Amino acid sequence: MSEQDFPPELAAIVGRYELAFLVSIGGLGPHTTPQHPILSGNRFQITAPGPATCRNIAAHPAVTLLWPPVEPDGHVLIIDGHAVLHDHTLDVIPTHAILHHTGTPEAMSRRCSDCRRFHLAPPYALS
Repeated sequence: MSEQDFPPELAAIVGRYELAFLVSIGGLGPHTTPQHPILSGNRFQITAPGPATCRNIAAHPAVTLLWPPVEPDGHVLIIDGHAVLHDHTLDVIPTHAILHHTGTPEAMSRRCSDCRRFHLAPPYALS
């Protein structure tokens, strides 16, 4: 995916959120940490990931970034991707994204007009 392939609509959506949760998988299962990922071109950068996250990424590079809704009945943003460590920076190269509303179980079971799915091109290189 080149930088111009990152959907402008998705970049605008990401800009509405601040704190995300990075979910990585290790030998003991999922590991979740709060992060402030920065969108840079076609990837997210996270500075100074912790040692558990680094160990997990080395073994299993598939990760998820999850931004909780800003309001209780707002939208959650979930981005799946592949992570690559560069010194003290973690790059997350997105492959799929979904913006989904939250609320009651009835509301969660139907699709709203503001919900979006993004199928991003798989990463060509993880370096």
